Formats: sequence, C-alpha cells, structure tokens
Amino acid sequence: MADLWKQTSSQTRAEGWAEVHRTTSDEEQYRILVAASVARRAALDTARAHGRHDWAFWAAVWDAAAAVAVCDRIGGHYNVLVAPLAAVMPSLAHCRRDELTTLELQGAVLKGGGG
Repeated sequence: MADLWKQTSSQTRAEGWAEVHRTTSDEEQYRILVAASVARRAALDTARAHGRHDWAFWAAVWDAAAAVAVCDRIGGHYNVLVAPLAAVMPSLAHCRRDELTTLELQGAVLKGGGG
C-alpha cells in the first residue's frame, strides 16, 4: 500500500486534493480535514503497534479518508486518492455514497483502518 502511494505522483495527488477543496464549502473542508486527521491517527497507531514506520502508510490513509468523505463529487480524483488503501480494502475502490448511510460509511472506514 505504501509503495503504491509513493508511485503516484505528488502532482496527481495535489490535483485530487485541489478538487476536494474546489467542490466543498469551508465548513465541509474543515470536517473533511478532521476526519482525515482521525483516520491518519488510527493509521499511525496501527503502524506503531506493528513496528512499521513508513510515513506513506498514514499519508495514503489521509488521502483515502478525504476521498471517501467527498466520494462522487471529485470524479476520477476519487480513484487517485483512494487507490493505495483500496489495494488492501477493495470495498473502497468504488464510491459507495449511494449504498451506505454516512454513519455506516464512517464505521466501515474505521473498522478497516484499525485492522
């Protein structure tokens, strides 16, 4: 997962984040950053518990959390931001906003991110 994240160009990831910012309000951006921070913290704790120290792991989780939060609003940028995490959590490969409630989606991300 970390290697896949590193293989994605920083410009491509930046374009994805720019689309997140372009398609969301200031309040939504704040909430997205909070959610991404929580996901990153869980990833850091998980990595530490397993003796892994590759920062690309938690960076991939940070990107994926933002993508999941905005889902279908960012088009193909969703795939760019979520692909590394989707390599180990295939259910994230497709935007599922229309299939899950917000609470169910948050639970799915937290359940998968802690394992």
